[in-house]
Amino acid sequence: MEADKSKKGIQWHPAFVVALQGLLIDYSDVLEYKLEHPLTTGSMAIDIIVVKKRPEIAVKKQIAEIFRHYNIMEYKTPTVSLSINEFHKSYARAHLYKALDNIDIERLTLSFAAASYPRKLFRYLRETFGCAVEERHPGIYWVSGAMMPIQIINIKKLSDDENLWLRSLNRNLTGKNLLWAHVMEKKHGSRLDMNAWLQAVFVANHKAIKEIIGKGGNRMLTTEFCKTIEEIGLGEIWRQKGKLEDAQAMFAEGDSLEKIARITGISQKTLKTELFKK
Repeated sequence: MEADKSKKGIQWHPAFVVALQGLLIDYSDVLEYKLEHPLTTGSMAIDIIVVKKRPEIAVKKQIAEIFRHYNIMEYKTPTVSLSINEFHKSYARAHLYKALDNIDIERLTLSFAAASYPRKLFRYLRETFGCAVEERHPGIYWVSGAMMPIQIINIKKLSDDENLWLRSLNRNLTGKNLLWAHVMEKKHGSRLDMNAWLQAVFVANHKAIKEIIGKGGNRMLTTEFCKTIEEIGLGEIWRQKGKLEDAQAMFAEGDSLEKIARITGISQKTLKTELFKK
């Protein structure tokens, strides 16, 4: 699993794990999740292996139609593309997992989830790797002709009807999507530790949530949003982000650093670092 390199320090990988578990929560008694599964004594590991404890049961979700017994899933953050080299690295890890754990390759699948459309990779798979690529559902592409079933998930193209857990992993959520995220927290909070997912979604979409709260159209909802922010440990981060956004707005209107520091409580040294960075 590559390190999260977001400028905001958003931890996307733990959020993806929660999103996957949330999407498949109706099958929690059938599925087991192995995270950061080690392949050697070194640092080489597989992001997630979803094990169907009862292989005969069909998991009736679009991203899980391809599932067999052992299902490897590799996730790329919104700032990382799925390149040809990254594909081969994961493909090699899948074969190493098969060899080390003595797994029948017919019981193994490989899935990739990425925010962008991997145009170069698809062309390579068709023209060089000799595979066929078929869009099975919006944003879900099956690759046939390799030694194991492969699917590539373009998160941005997924349908909203059943895939909002995954589609929420971005910086461009609408107010409607954010309200849905809040509803999911209330619905599944007792069955699923959603903190990692909520933190990533809330931090990445700070401005959108601030607008929802600022409108004050639903006082109870606004109160609940604020309560959730505090409960998942984002209160201080949230307040500092709000102050910084106010400082940026004041700076854009020509206010002095001295005035901005006095009103926001942010030191002039910090303001110089934040307001003048490239």
